[in-house]
Amino acid sequence: MWWDPNNFNGYWPPWPIVSQDSDRNRVKEGNEFYQVYVNQDYVGDKECVAQGDGGPSSVEDYLKSRGFGDLAIQTEGNQIRIQADEADQAEEIKRNLSVYLSIR
Repeated sequence: MWWDPNNFNGYWPPWPIVSQDSDRNRVKEGNEFYQVYVNQDYVGDKECVAQGDGGPSSVEDYLKSRGFGDLAIQTEGNQIRIQADEADQAEEIKRNLSVYLSIR
């Protein structure tokens, strides 16, 4: 090939070079993800991967399916805040959510 795209012969091209080596470098638009907190502790991100994902309501549905009822769940912007009264219950919720958020 007469021109090697990786060798600029000491000159930089007039256009910016953008690295695309990682999925985490991509720009998220809008509310594609929610940061999940339990009693002010960050647990992880809930990514909305499909149109009918449900977003915050899917987190609440998951917790109800695991036997956690009567939780105070608030959504503000891209944050889901879950308030649990008992410390043992909060730790169990964190454990369940960390697994759920890592596989979703």
